[in-house]
Amino acid sequence: MHIAIANFYLLSITGPKMPADIKQDTEKTVTSKADVINWLKRSLDAVKEAHLAVKPKDLERKVHVADRDATVDGMYLRIIVHANEHMGQLIAYARMTGIAPPWSKG
Repeated sequence: MHIAIANFYLLSITGPKMPADIKQDTEKTVTSKADVINWLKRSLDAVKEAHLAVKPKDLERKVHVADRDATVDGMYLRIIVHANEHMGQLIAYARMTGIAPPWSKG
């Protein structure tokens, strides 16, 4: 849920509004696997659709986030980086518990 909400939030910096059904406690109250997967897919679809619709010139538009200046293009990069940071954490946690990622088996 953290990644899904972050995707929507970072995307909202570029213009699209946050979904109306995201509440203050959504990250803690949505706990079923199916619901979490649904939210994650919704967030990824929203990012993809918005990115496909953005004009190249608009990627240079200045935005402000967390007391910093950025660009729309920079926000899309931040969405990717954030997801990659958490993917790395998940891989580390899995390996610490003896689970090998499927792509490393061979």
